[in-house]
Amino acid sequence: MREIEIKLRIKDFKGLEEKLRERGCILSSPIRQEDIIYSKAGSTSEWEVSKEGQIVMRIRRANDHAEFNLKEQRSNEMDNLEYETAVDNPNAIHQILARLGFEPQVEVKKVRRKGKLGEYEICLDAVDELGNFVELEKLTSEDADPNEVREELFKTLEDLGLSRKDEETRGYDTQMYFLSKK
Repeated sequence: MREIEIKLRIKDFKGLEEKLRERGCILSSPIRQEDIIYSKAGSTSEWEVSKEGQIVMRIRRANDHAEFNLKEQRSNEMDNLEYETAVDNPNAIHQILARLGFEPQVEVKKVRRKGKLGEYEICLDAVDELGNFVELEKLTSEDADPNEVREELFKTLEDLGLSRKDEETRGYDTQMYFLSKK
């Protein structure tokens, strides 16, 4: 499945929550997520240059469960083919990845609230060390036009009073990677 999303920095979580409620969007209770992102041992290219075909994998722990996720980048960092599954033993997945030549590169910790806004998933994220964001995503066919989908997503967020000038085009993992290099 192809996931196309946009991410905006936001200042007013409460105001956005109210506008979402007015549109019938119910947000989940806060979920603490801790992600470890893996890439090929010794490689930095997936962080420094965004290009189609790059693969990044993640083990996400949230509450009492864990998931394994693989993202293959398409047109940009917010456009990926995504594969995800629950895992019973995240430590075993870590060992498998290590044996395959992948190593942990970045950790991302956040509190997320998510909901449905029509056909889209919306997430309000308070990301440790990075700040507050809203993500809006659409699951599409693999041949979807990413520019058309992005415009559709922007229009939805602009209808909520948000501005595309606040867009963040890098994933949390990439932002954390560069933050750790300062």
